[in-house]
Amino acid sequence: MKCAEIAAETKLGKLIAKTAGITLACLVALILILFGVFTIFFPSVMVEITDFCGMEKASARYAVSVYTRSNDIDDLADVVERAYYAESWSIAADYGERLSAREDFESYCEKADASANAKPGGYAQFTAGLIAVSQYKLGNNAEALEAALTPNRQSFTENNAAVTLAMTVIADGDKDFASEILGELRGLLENINFDMEADITNLETLISVVESYCQSQA
Repeated sequence: MKCAEIAAETKLGKLIAKTAGITLACLVALILILFGVFTIFFPSVMVEITDFCGMEKASARYAVSVYTRSNDIDDLADVVERAYYAESWSIAADYGERLSAREDFESYCEKADASANAKPGGYAQFTAGLIAVSQYKLGNNAEALEAALTPNRQSFTENNAAVTLAMTVIADGDKDFASEILGELRGLLENINFDMEADITNLETLISVVESYCQSQA
């Protein structure tokens, strides 16, 4: 009798385990199906989900899909920022350049600068800084310098892309590139006459900071 009961219990246990396995498999299949549906048809949902889960790189890639569908400058700006902070440098550099090249970029910057969340130095400088740093992180030093200095040849505000790039390079301990930046900054000071005295002061201050770093022993 006891043997029969044990056999029955064993059979029941196997049945429960089998049922649980089938249920789990169905759940996994359903999740994968939903994941695929959201990925294809609702990439904006996936941006939020992956961001909530701390999957920054995946969130940046889904943001690209959102922009590809909408062609909206707000979505493009979102791609650049998400990719930059996720350290997806190639996406940040590529789409940052697309953003700054758009015909409506200037008006977008004016709108961003007038908002409550305006970036120090302005949105145009902020974007140029993201592009410059991303190019630097990719090992494209010439492109990084071009991105950082191009918007600063007519004026040199306190917070600009050149400052962003220089501070990043110093933080990374890259003295070789810091020396290259220093040479470009000195050339800028010698060859360009800024209208505002504050511009000259800002440039001289940055030169002094980079120069001190290049001459340091550490």
